[in-house]
Amino acid sequence: MKNSKKYQLGIIGLGHMGSAIARGAVRKEYIERYQVAVYDPSKHAQADSAVEEFAYLSSPRELVRNSHIVLLAVTPQKLDEVLEAIHGEEIDVVLSIVTGASISHLQNALGNIPVIRAMPNTPLQINEGATALCMSKNCLADDYDFVFQLFASMGVTRTISEEQMNDIVAVHGSTPAYVYYFVDCIIKDAVKRGIDAESARALLVQTVIGAGELLAKNADKPLDDFISEVATEGGTTIEAVNTLKNEKMDTIIHDANENCIKRAKELGK
Repeated sequence: MKNSKKYQLGIIGLGHMGSAIARGAVRKEYIERYQVAVYDPSKHAQADSAVEEFAYLSSPRELVRNSHIVLLAVTPQKLDEVLEAIHGEEIDVVLSIVTGASISHLQNALGNIPVIRAMPNTPLQINEGATALCMSKNCLADDYDFVFQLFASMGVTRTISEEQMNDIVAVHGSTPAYVYYFVDCIIKDAVKRGIDAESARALLVQTVIGAGELLAKNADKPLDDFISEVATEGGTTIEAVNTLKNEKMDTIIHDANENCIKRAKELGK
């Protein structure tokens, strides 16, 4: 992909996700370190940029002027401040991972620029991420393909419609926290039963990893079949599964997702 800018990827905001994307991209050798520029006013960002050998630029405007793809990796609360700071600059492509920020909101603030929205998750840090993408109608195919392959180099990537971007947060964006909370509950219950926390955590984490691998390697297999293999009739596991069903776990998950999506929509207003 040819462009006239000095840096291929410029990142505004080097928090957990911005850092994960930058590090993952160079670790997978999808782009070179010298092609990455960063702006973030925090001291840790300056230090991290030096360690990673990323170019650290002095302002958002300098970053935009020198970067082909501008990644907005700030919190929703900081977004409008950043948009105001770069308003009026000539921007090639904006890549936004800001939850709830629509393409129209970004274009209203910056002009009719090409926009790509991404919803990644934190396992991107270890190249096991999941990312949903959508783009504006005026986005070039080469730019979108570059971004798609960037995230694909760090996990699984899918293209969805923008109308689904708020809903998708409850599928993979927020759900790592669901998993961590589920794991935390099981470990705490195990400790109450006299099992040491280290053993419980080690066994449970490996179980989560193994179950995920089985799901990934048998993508066409019905989920009920997986459950039946463990929860055999008359056994122990079926008693636990029936308890989860009786306690309406599906309703709890639905309500949690509703509140998650509601908040995503609120952040976008």
